[in-house]
Amino acid sequence: MNVKTDAEQRPIVTMTDERLDFKRPTPLAKSYLIASSYRCGSSYLCWLLWKTGLLGAPSEVLNPTSELPQFINRFKTSDPSDYITKILERRVSRNGIFGVKAHFHHFEAYQKQYPPLLKRLAPVTYIYISRPDKVAQAVSMAKALQSNRWHSRMEGGPKPTLHYDPEMIANCLDDIEEQDLAWRRWFKAHEVSPFEVSYNDLTKDAASVVRGIVELLGVENDEPEEVYVPSVEKQGDETNHEWIERYERETAARGGSRPADVDTASPPSRAKKDSSPAPQPSQAPAAHFFDRHNKFARSVPAGAASATGFFDLIRLRRRYEVIVAGNRNLFQNARVLDVMSGPGFWTLAALDAGAAHVVGVEPAATLVDSANKYFIKNDISSNSYQFVNSELFSALENLEHEPFDLIFCHDSLEQLDISGFFTHVKRLQPKQLILDTGMVSGEGPLVRFSLSVDGIIGYPNHQLIMFLCDTFDFKWRLVDWRAQGISDWTGIHEYERDHRRTYILDRSS
Repeated sequence: MNVKTDAEQRPIVTMTDERLDFKRPTPLAKSYLIASSYRCGSSYLCWLLWKTGLLGAPSEVLNPTSELPQFINRFKTSDPSDYITKILERRVSRNGIFGVKAHFHHFEAYQKQYPPLLKRLAPVTYIYISRPDKVAQAVSMAKALQSNRWHSRMEGGPKPTLHYDPEMIANCLDDIEEQDLAWRRWFKAHEVSPFEVSYNDLTKDAASVVRGIVELLGVENDEPEEVYVPSVEKQGDETNHEWIERYERETAARGGSRPADVDTASPPSRAKKDSSPAPQPSQAPAAHFFDRHNKFARSVPAGAASATGFFDLIRLRRRYEVIVAGNRNLFQNARVLDVMSGPGFWTLAALDAGAAHVVGVEPAATLVDSANKYFIKNDISSNSYQFVNSELFSALENLEHEPFDLIFCHDSLEQLDISGFFTHVKRLQPKQLILDTGMVSGEGPLVRFSLSVDGIIGYPNHQLIMFLCDTFDFKWRLVDWRAQGISDWTGIHEYERDHRRTYILDRSS
């Protein structure tokens, strides 16, 4: 694995870069797993171990929000077994050592998908890294969530705006403690005594920690591989110290309790705060949609970005605020088709925004059953909705004579035959469409396909949306996320960076 630095060579940003692969496949002799939580020093530890040339190339190959989908797309893997095979072909050092770092919820999810994982990696040595100062760890995690910069290689460009958010720090603290507890329970259940590494020891005497692991794996006499790993730099700064001191001071003043009266999934921060007086009890507005259906929102399948799901809840609420609440006029008294309705969250949001009737189409029977149970339990009028358990295009053919005012496509365009979908849409003749989709760049109308943990995904570019609108008689307009007054983009960085867009399409005739 001899990657040379060169002025003309693009920088290595992710650990999935092929230039970091070992040059020849080596049979696996033994593996080690670094059991970690967010911001505990595990990335720094991995860098140090990789740098020895004796301990493989440890990274987060099981993380479904970063390396896992990137590697799947790069390797064009067909299933989890093939994925592990491809990883081992490229990331085992010549002495037969393979390393992997994992947060517990990522490890657990991949094991459920692929139960033979640990047998494939056997024998496995477990290294558990933790950070005694949990508040400092939570502050570091909160900063990374706000900036979406998880390591120094992601830095560059305009410095993101950060704001002190005690509720987010409290949620990060819960998330970290949940991950640590989950690992300890797993070790106990499987009678594993891991080699323990403290963040404090790592930062004080990294050489001793690395030496201990080299000896643990019994590779001190092996010939090291020549490796090049992009450097990792410390990200903590004065902001960390200020937030830690402030959070501890405020927590002490509250007697150790969580921040009070702050919504876990608060809506996007606005550039200007409302200075109007608080409403009197007689004027109090109805509770927010999320507050009335908090448990339901929490049941929406998470994106595995956090162990407790709080980060995914923040993202869901912020998308709701802009896509549904910000376009409430489109839902008023409308007959709505909810494409790939899942557990029914967006169907309920459409009804709450004023839709007269919503038809949700969902191919997964378990999700349809879950949606129906929630709607019945919460006395949602059965005349206002219908869930259809069917593949989308089959359902659209059967819905030919249904008069829809609005088709709502929030999380599914990337999984569809886009041309076929628009053909059905033209036949149904809705007045409007809401399309919320991931985007790519490129000249001319195109779809860029990639493999992910969910299968083949196809992302359109803007020119394709324009082309389809011209072909199928729609006029398009963009929801301007940057005009929403959002100052905190936590959970929705893809909209901030124009990697995801929301379109409103109006029928021309």
